Amino acid sequence: MGDVMEKLIAKREKEAMRKAQKEARISLAKEMLADNVCIDKIVKYSKLSVKEVRALAAKMSA
Repeated sequence: MGDVMEKLIAKREKEAMRKAQKEARISLAKEMLADNVCIDKIVKYSKLSVKEVRALAAKMSA
């Protein structure tokens, strides 16, 4: 039973880390969009997809 709990905790910690990393990449992309950096560079440095960056840009301009 302890093994199962340890695996579950490790899985949740990994998911939390991924979420935090994604939020950091989104924050970076938003800053770059605010500074009018081209989408290609934002994709390169944020590791977000073109679709994700364009969606952020659309939300910011709305």
